Amino acid sequence: METVLFIDFDGTISPVDISNTFFTRFAGADARKAVEEWKAGEIGSVECLKREVSAYRGDIFRLARYARRQPIDPGFGMLLEESRKHGVDVIVVSDGLDFYIQPFFEEHGFEVKVFSNQLEVSDGKTILRFPHYNEACGKCANCKSSHVEAEKQKGKRIIYVGDGLSDKCAASRADVVFAKGDLRCYCLANGIAFEAFENLSDVADRIRSGLASLLRPS
Repeated sequence: METVLFIDFDGTISPVDISNTFFTRFAGADARKAVEEWKAGEIGSVECLKREVSAYRGDIFRLARYARRQPIDPGFGMLLEESRKHGVDVIVVSDGLDFYIQPFFEEHGFEVKVFSNQLEVSDGKTILRFPHYNEACGKCANCKSSHVEAEKQKGKRIIYVGDGLSDKCAASRADVVFAKGDLRCYCLANGIAFEAFENLSDVADRIRSGLASLLRPS
């Protein structure tokens, strides 16, 4: 049986939540208020992202340059290597923007499949697109659980790795969950089995050792 590893970006691959830290730092009080309302569950991430981008008055390409300067979890390369050794596909699912995710990966020298929201600059104007939005839910701009379900329907096993609020629904549908931060708290509160991790080398080690029987083809 084939296995897919879905992994969150902000706070997981990048230890820094790039989008929220950038906009709350450089876009002022309006952006900070949007993030606070999103964390409190008062608005969905589509509205949060729109308000963050709208509140920012500077050169939006600064966001891409900012992303290039952010660190990557030192275990990410090891995780990719171990996953590929076991024939596990790795897919990044992010409720952030391709506008900064792709420059980040370019800077760190990785090429990986990514599902995210989109930001384009045309004639000096920013255009946001949400190709993976699920109107039936409306909480996340990129419905991560939809990506998980699409692979489960193909008969694949799912490993999910994440840290935040936008990972909750996807993690509840996975076969194996690695969690830290807010996702760990959610799993504890809702009886979802998970493996705790501090950094991605922990996940890579578990794939190399304890998860060998799960990942071995049936």
